[in-house]
Amino acid sequence: MRLIAPMLATPGELPEAMGGGWAAEMKYDGCRLVAAVGGGEPPVLWTRNLNVVTSSYPEVAEGLSEVFGGRGRIVFDGEVVALVQGRPSFARLQKRMTTLRPITALRRQVPVIYLPFDVLCADGGDLMAAPYRERRAALTDLGHELRGVGVPVQILPHWEGVDGAVILEAARNSGMEGAVFKRVGSPYLPGQRTRSWRKVLLRTRSSCLIVGWIAGGGAQRNMVGSLVLGAYDDQGILRYVGNVGTGFTMAVRRQLKEKLATLERRTSPLGTDAAAAEEHGIVRWVEPVIVVDVAYREYQPGGLRHPSFKGQRGDLDPASITRDSL
Repeated sequence: MRLIAPMLATPGELPEAMGGGWAAEMKYDGCRLVAAVGGGEPPVLWTRNLNVVTSSYPEVAEGLSEVFGGRGRIVFDGEVVALVQGRPSFARLQKRMTTLRPITALRRQVPVIYLPFDVLCADGGDLMAAPYRERRAALTDLGHELRGVGVPVQILPHWEGVDGAVILEAARNSGMEGAVFKRVGSPYLPGQRTRSWRKVLLRTRSSCLIVGWIAGGGAQRNMVGSLVLGAYDDQGILRYVGNVGTGFTMAVRRQLKEKLATLERRTSPLGTDAAAAEEHGIVRWVEPVIVVDVAYREYQPGGLRHPSFKGQRGDLDPASITRDSL
């Protein structure tokens, strides 16, 4: 079947006037997942960069098939999350994102939930040209069939007519990343980043490429102390964007060292920015193929301010990581 690239939100500020023109959803700390089920075909799950990951989340595929497998083709857009004390944890989800076929023990240790927030096709009918409010109504109808079934699929709630500041405060109190505001009349535009969807983050979070690493000091001298990060400019040149040395567990530092050891190279993959990176220590350069998420206060020409490592992103194409998102 044809895989649909998900529509993307543009980072921005709160809409000036919510009124009846905008709806809001919480932004969960998970992995974007589009799911197709029904139509006489087995369920298929895929990521933002169109990688099929059905085998990584078998309980989601099984749950969707149990509830919707006998209907016409349905395509959901949503987020898969792993919860810790009721709050999404991207670090916990890492164990599932990097596992192609999770064993039963891992599925029990790190259960996941799929949270659809949009429906692109229902019973074989294409809904992408329909306005958000109509798609949401169709999604709500489908959600009725999930009640009391006990599958790891829950429709993500949304709100209309609620002040944006109230939504953000609720997001903060719930431990969410922020919120996404969507024009109620907006169609679904596959693969496009549009101002009709606006994400407002409590702390900026972006994806970067690992271009090198610097060993730690003292007891961590044989492990990764900090990662050297890069992103492509509008000319396709890889630029230095900063270092991140916090947010790692000891286990993650060891895992990163083992993984990066297989990617080492003698020269810097950066354009003319190698000297700026080397001001922080002796850099061990690597091929820029690993994407990671970093949360930070702000981005300035000298690099990211107060960055914190959030995890690896196997669902993103390294070539798509640009400075525009910082």
